[in-house]
Amino acid sequence: AVWFILTLIGLVRLRSWARYSILVIAGLMAAFGGMSMVASFAMPFLMPAMPAAGNQPAADPGMMRIIFFVTGAFYGVVTALGVALLVYYNLAKTRALFLLSAPVSVGPPNTSTGRPRPTAITVISWLYLISGPFCLLYVFLPFPTFLFGFIMYGLTAHCVYAILGILTFAVGYGLYRLREEARIAVFALSVLCPINMAVLLTPWGARQFHTYMDAFNASMYAGQYAAPNPFASTGAIIFFSVLVMAGLGVILWLLHRHRVAFTPAPPPPPLPSYSEPLEGLTP
Repeated sequence: AVWFILTLIGLVRLRSWARYSILVIAGLMAAFGGMSMVASFAMPFLMPAMPAAGNQPAADPGMMRIIFFVTGAFYGVVTALGVALLVYYNLAKTRALFLLSAPVSVGPPNTSTGRPRPTAITVISWLYLISGPFCLLYVFLPFPTFLFGFIMYGLTAHCVYAILGILTFAVGYGLYRLREEARIAVFALSVLCPINMAVLLTPWGARQFHTYMDAFNASMYAGQYAAPNPFASTGAIIFFSVLVMAGLGVILWLLHRHRVAFTPAPPPPPLPSYSEPLEGLTP
């Protein structure tokens, strides 16, 4: 809420940082809204029959389909709004409005390469900078973690969340400064997603994931009985993994497309050595 309010104030005052901020917000809306929309429309075909929870009767499949359809329609509106904001705040006339109020800088850009930072790289870097602190929040929560089929509890889980949070923030800062090692780190970290997906497709990985979900629910509900999670089915796991890899593929494509920005800028051309004639000043 504070982030959105500050962004709104910056937009009213035509601050350049507010345009980047709204692009990050719009990117999050389009990405997560789009994934949630597709997932909501696909879940009636992916989830197994929901058993009864405690003394409650089993969920009606027809009602569940209606709920998922309405949820998908809502996230469709969120996705459309995010895409519209991305398009509008990238228009040339919109960028010009923010440039008019931006301070004039005569020096080179404040990046490690001396090149201007592409808008796409700015948005991606802020996505990582924001994700890092959110991941660090799990350090203070009693939740286990799941990685490559292994379940970690207690101090080990807290350490994993801390390492991932710090690493994500460091990568975001490196991308913001256009450091080549940060760009390579994103490509290296992207390998974790398909490896995790391959493990989940094995019988052992599927059993481990269900054990992890039971432990996660036990921590969240303080040991009380929790309703079955419709998103924990094998089809849903594969579906969400494909969605995540598709989003990650877009990020990798943008980093590859703007790879020149991560190389040092060429030195400025030398000034001419001849002197201009002084017309009218000779006797």
